[in-house]
Amino acid sequence: MHKPLVSIVMPCRNEEKFLPVCLDSIQRQTLRNWELIIVNDHSHDQSAKILENFLKIEKRGRVLHNPGNGLVSALNLGINHSQSEMIARMDADDIMEPQRLEMQVEHLQKNTYIELVSCQSQHFPKPIQKQRKGYQVYVDWTNQILTPEDHCINRFVDCPLAHSSVIFRKSLIQKFGGYQDGEFPEDFELWLRWMSHGIKMEKLPHTLLKWRDHPERTSRTDSRYQPVRFNEIKAKYVKLWIEKEAHLNKRKIVCWGAGKIARKLSKLLIKNEIRISAFIDLDPKKIGRSNTEIPILSIDQLPPPDKCFVFILVGSRGAREQIFSYLSDKGFMAGKDFMPLS
Repeated sequence: MHKPLVSIVMPCRNEEKFLPVCLDSIQRQTLRNWELIIVNDHSHDQSAKILENFLKIEKRGRVLHNPGNGLVSALNLGINHSQSEMIARMDADDIMEPQRLEMQVEHLQKNTYIELVSCQSQHFPKPIQKQRKGYQVYVDWTNQILTPEDHCINRFVDCPLAHSSVIFRKSLIQKFGGYQDGEFPEDFELWLRWMSHGIKMEKLPHTLLKWRDHPERTSRTDSRYQPVRFNEIKAKYVKLWIEKEAHLNKRKIVCWGAGKIARKLSKLLIKNEIRISAFIDLDPKKIGRSNTEIPILSIDQLPPPDKCFVFILVGSRGAREQIFSYLSDKGFMAGKDFMPLS
């Protein structure tokens, strides 16, 4: 039997409603040399029966039963049993477009310096509720993050990758460790950890995944995916990044934004022993005051780029782009002199 070119690792827990169409999308892949490792994570619906019937007609798949509990242990189990040097993530409620595996595997084969490749995703079904419309905004943002430079600069804003859209080299697991369990989003932590080691990630400008949104999805029901958990893990890796960037040793840290969201994030930065020298804000009512005893300055008081590094804590729609433009006009360079955190 030939070694598969790519191993699809797919945890499954009570996905009877969406599992058949997901499996069908995998079978429709134009790249045929794959294996599918499904980890049944204690399903108590008809998922096991659906998988049993699937394996009767599909010899490239196999089912493992998670001896642990939860997504992280299921993922690590599936990866440990994989035969390929490339790992494709998939969720049992999502849908692959037919060329997804072919295009992503080919990209990794042709670009050996890229260690992880993703693709653009389609958020579906069409959002109606306000909460789901907010998720559409997030998906639109991830679809704009394409190059390795884009991912590097925007890594602390939010998770820049749809988890079920990635294919990565298994050697990354061996070098830098796999998924970790804790009170944080496991995928965001993994991407930040790998990028802290200089790993290059890229996203193809093609929509190859339908990313299903529904009330029962884990990211909506598990406390590990609450905004505060994302901010806690990003603050940890911001601290690590600062320690590795020697050019920041003699520059003051300035945070742009003194609003409610910015204050919450800045408290986490301070908790991680990041020394903030000043805040920048446009609101004249805030200028001249202090935030946790740190002065709030106007944009006219912003030091030059050789004297400070700016973290952008403003994430409202359109504001981040305006701040990027302003700082660039003042001679600041993204990634070198400023980075967005929100």
